[in-house]
Amino acid sequence: MMERGLKSNRKHIAAALIIATSLTVSACGNGRAVRGYIFDNELADAILPGVDNRQSVHSTLGTPTLTATFDDGTWYYITTIVRVRPVFWPDPKFHRVMAVRFNEQGVVENVDNYDLSDMKAITPVADKTPTKGRKLSLFQQIFGNVGRFSGQAPVGSGSGQGPNG
Repeated sequence: MMERGLKSNRKHIAAALIIATSLTVSACGNGRAVRGYIFDNELADAILPGVDNRQSVHSTLGTPTLTATFDDGTWYYITTIVRVRPVFWPDPKFHRVMAVRFNEQGVVENVDNYDLSDMKAITPVADKTPTKGRKLSLFQQIFGNVGRFSGQAPVGSGSGQGPNG
């Protein structure tokens, strides 16, 4: 009887080890993700300054990924291919930005292409924005409203004296 229990435990331990090993190995896998616009190089290279206008660019390339912030004079088509690994930040492997600039008449003035070498790494400031008010502990936040209410029915509920009742 005792021997049968040990064999059963060994089977459970072996199954648990196999599951743990497979989960560990699968977590080490790499994936690839395409983010943004998917370029067709022939179509992108067909955009010519002085020849194309907004309508022809839109019909050739489609809607831009984004437009300039303060005017509609520049359209951006952006794509990034990243390597995705569990636990790590995505690692960019390919990056292309095509900036199409239009003049006041809506004709293409310039086409600029940027790649991975033009990317800049930025480091956000780690400071915190101060906020006004009191700093409350966890318990003060949880129990801070205990005893604040009189227990009367809310206004308009039909009971008690109030503007609607």
